[in-house]
Amino acid sequence: MATKKPETKTAPAASNKITPLKKLSVKSICGGVKVKDIPEGGELLLCRIAGTASAVDRGESSYGEWEALLGEFAATNYATGEIFVGKSAFIPAAMGEALINALNSAQREDASASLKFSVDISAAVSPRDENKYEYFVRPVIENDIKNEAVALLGLSS
Repeated sequence: MATKKPETKTAPAASNKITPLKKLSVKSICGGVKVKDIPEGGELLLCRIAGTASAVDRGESSYGEWEALLGEFAATNYATGEIFVGKSAFIPAAMGEALINALNSAQREDASASLKFSVDISAAVSPRDENKYEYFVRPVIENDIKNEAVALLGLSS
């Protein structure tokens, strides 16, 4: 018996307007997520964030400790087609931690290493509480750790 793939809402084509933001996060790109907008048994595709991370910033707010990737990033809101650019990116869930760990590991070997990535972020109703949602982050491309200077010399694989 074939398994039915969960429905995913998609978005309109991208607009030409580019808006700079101080930080790229799901909230700054998409605003608030409403559980009622998520298809039953499916996911709501929210945004894509892509770019090159060259450092990690850490801090603490009233919500607790946070970590962000620093570098050059762009994002698109799948619902509106808007495009955003920024110098810091907050990637939710375990994928954010994995990207930060990959960059930190690469920079222990080579302080000038950078990390190129592209991820799609969606929301689904939480299986633990139907009034809440959870983020799902999926890579669009394989993470690519590089030393750009070495790449320019044509010495990287």
